[in-house]
Amino acid sequence: MNKKQFSEHIGNIDDRLVEQAWEIPNYAKKHHKERTRRFIAAAAVFVLMVCSFSAGAFVFAHETVVEIPVKQEMAVLGETGITLVLPDTWKGKYLIEKNGENYIFFNKQIREAAGSEKDVLDGGVLFYIVCYDEAMTPEQFEQNGYGFVQYKYLFSTSDKTYVLCYASDVQWDPDNPEQEAAYQKMESEIKDIKFIVNNVLAG
Repeated sequence: MNKKQFSEHIGNIDDRLVEQAWEIPNYAKKHHKERTRRFIAAAAVFVLMVCSFSAGAFVFAHETVVEIPVKQEMAVLGETGITLVLPDTWKGKYLIEKNGENYIFFNKQIREAAGSEKDVLDGGVLFYIVCYDEAMTPEQFEQNGYGFVQYKYLFSTSDKTYVLCYASDVQWDPDNPEQEAAYQKMESEIKDIKFIVNNVLAG
């Protein structure tokens, strides 16, 4: 029913009253819309909560665990500026003795068992760091005939060359299998040593 039909239906009545009557809001319809809007808002909040919880669970499940390394075993060679990063298993198992400008690394157990009567390069020597008083490339070192024992060229500075020399003979008591096993384990780990020269990692 439109305004004209409504006016004709109720008889002769002021058109302004008809206009006002027609404009009376439909409260039922208004409340229905309000409930619908609230329901949609609540549903949206619920969906956002579920999504955020799911995303949090996903992130937590795939969280990357960063392991903080334990303090590394290091040996500093006097004033040379050289630091050796040793295998962690060497802690408390090695000794270092200085011989001139060279440094000798020993298996502590074998060195102490050998006693003071042993020669400085006998009994438990793992390797020694030899310092030559001239700067040489690996090729020059080889050409100069210094490689008379098994060695590893380390690096050179402006006036010195450093080389790691391996022990060339048996360094444990042949009648002691425990010493042999301990020595050979440490000897096999020499390759894992890293060298730092004045805070720069050397090759």
